[in-house]
Amino acid sequence: MEPDPRIPAASIVFGYGPMLPLVAVGIGVWVLPGGWPVLAVQLAVIWGALILSFIGGVRRGFGFATPRASTMAELAAAIAYVAIAGLALVVPRAAIAVALLTAGYALAALVDRRAALSGDAPAHLARLRLPQLLVGCAGLAACWAWLMSG
Repeated sequence: MEPDPRIPAASIVFGYGPMLPLVAVGIGVWVLPGGWPVLAVQLAVIWGALILSFIGGVRRGFGFATPRASTMAELAAAIAYVAIAGLALVVPRAAIAVALLTAGYALAALVDRRAALSGDAPAHLARLRLPQLLVGCAGLAACWAWLMSG
């Protein structure tokens, strides 16, 4: 199935908008004074996990609306996103949490694109997810690099 080349305006706003706090935190950890970078990383983990869980909910919601998209693979994708997000919230080391979220975002970028191309996710995700989630990955990677530098 050839995806519609247009990405709805709402998907651009609500796709890239939630990535902006991750970019801000990725910059903030390098430029903020004192103990602020530690707080920034904690906020990045919380925000990153919330958004990854939301992406899992979007996938599951599409399956509710499109019964043929409720395959075991689609259910597993939605569950994996939420599980990775939840795990990132409970691991004891921030570097591991950030790495998990970065991997989860990369996974979602690839899996959602594939699902969109096969009709198991909204078609515009084939064009949106990779650049959208790479923006989030960049912010998370900056946090990880800061954590590893200290």
